[in-house]
Amino acid sequence: MTLLVLGLDVPAIGAAPLAVLLRERIPNLFDFVLGFVLVANMWLEHHKFVSQLSSFEPVLMRLNLLFLGAVALVPFPTGLVGAAPHERAAVLPFIFLFIVLHGVFLAMVARAHAQQVWRWPLSSAMYRWVRLGWLVALAGMALALLVALWIPVAGLVVATLHDTVTDRVMVRRAPHGYGDWA
Repeated sequence: MTLLVLGLDVPAIGAAPLAVLLRERIPNLFDFVLGFVLVANMWLEHHKFVSQLSSFEPVLMRLNLLFLGAVALVPFPTGLVGAAPHERAAVLPFIFLFIVLHGVFLAMVARAHAQQVWRWPLSSAMYRWVRLGWLVALAGMALALLVALWIPVAGLVVATLHDTVTDRVMVRRAPHGYGDWA
């Protein structure tokens, strides 16, 4: 997440007043906040997930590395969004990367369940609920991608807000203890 700050450069003080130079960097600040919020959410979910594991088996470890590698890519499309938030060519790769992240995370949950590497038993009902939560989140990102095809900025709004909405809806209806797993 700290790499996201590399998109925030300090303006060279020259002929233009500092206030003007800072105002020109607002899009970069926007993309930093957007990337940070989305990555922070993924890191929180990753932390909860890993804390539920008793061990990592080889396939789960590879999926985890794929997930972490995709997270490491986030600063690049985030920079594209900051440079051109109204351009499909900037927004679509950003949202697509988060679709990949959600998909890999869903695969990690499925693999952990198939291998029964949970620290504590996860009931079938709870597993179905956790999987549903990630499927709904993945669908939300897919919706964001579709919206971005027509209105890129609206796609970014959907991408940013869908996890919050999904979490609130899922937690309200979830079985007891769901918050520990997802």
